Amino acid sequence: MGCEWVKVGGRRALIKACGLGLAVYFLMGMTRVWCQEGTAGAATQSLDAAKPAVAATASSDSQKNADGDYTISPEDLLDIQVMDVPEVSRTYRVSSNGFLTLPLLSEPISASGETLDQLSHVIATKFHDAGMLNNAQVSVSLKETRLHTVLVSGEVKTANAYPIYGPTRLIDVLVKSGGLAPTAGDDVIVTRGEVGARADLADSAQTGAVNPSAHSRSFTLNIRKLVETGDDSTNIFLYPGDHVTVQRAELIYVLGAVVRPGGYVLSDARQHVTVLKALAMAGDVSNIAKRGSIVILRRDPTIQGEKRQEIPVDYKGMVKGKISDIRLVPDDILFVPESGGLKALHAATTAAVSVASTGGSALMIYR
Repeated sequence: MGCEWVKVGGRRALIKACGLGLAVYFLMGMTRVWCQEGTAGAATQSLDAAKPAVAATASSDSQKNADGDYTISPEDLLDIQVMDVPEVSRTYRVSSNGFLTLPLLSEPISASGETLDQLSHVIATKFHDAGMLNNAQVSVSLKETRLHTVLVSGEVKTANAYPIYGPTRLIDVLVKSGGLAPTAGDDVIVTRGEVGARADLADSAQTGAVNPSAHSRSFTLNIRKLVETGDDSTNIFLYPGDHVTVQRAELIYVLGAVVRPGGYVLSDARQHVTVLKALAMAGDVSNIAKRGSIVILRRDPTIQGEKRQEIPVDYKGMVKGKISDIRLVPDDILFVPESGGLKALHAATTAAVSVASTGGSALMIYR
């Protein structure tokens, strides 16, 4: 009713006043918007500048999460740090049956199958339950795992577990081990781990070819051509968890008064090597050899220890063809004694040659 009573002029004046108020209101609103836009622009620039740091943090967190998701396996090497407890903070090897033994705790902890984060919690709980630490701060990180290694053993320069993180050629792993030892034979035994066995099955299903591990986790390869000529027919892929064992060669030994004393590799276990052939490989008897006293020292399976049976050799009868040449077997020692009368004369020379050729400590191996 009061509004109706207002005169037209007054109404006009009121409208003008209201219009001025609205203009001021809108102007104040636009000022706020401009201020907000300026603040938003500055914030956007700050956000853009911070993006690399955020990305780096995210990447670090992703890596941390990936490590935390790792499942612990037997024989893993773990770095365990317990805040303010230096007696416990060090590296530990998980046992072959999957347990972890920590100082101050009376019982081993079952670690295999746990993630790193889960094991951290288990350790903290164990300390709490033992009444030692109410709020233990425990961190567990993976230092080494056999799941990412190939174990190389046998007749190589350096037997060890070597890290690989995907399919790796056999020759590359042998190079990591320093190559074959002089006593290495022609064969290598490859024992597949879980990853390698699955890869062989997948390859068989895809190609239809029969893989060497199709019927057994272990198989034998001849690697002599691979090492000497680079023949790729046996240069298979190895996978984390595989085990490579280089077999020892079959050897015979020719020692004493011969030109080249040492061990001689039989290229084939069925190779027929006789006394005269072995002496020929060793450069024949020397000029101080006592030819009438040559013996074969052979292991007797019925005799325990290193004691061997002595088999006399009629060297002159063999050379003249009057008796049959004796066949040697792997691990035989053909020993040619020196003549007592000439031994003193050549003792110094023989010792010098021995030191120069073998370093005075190792036996020369010939192929």
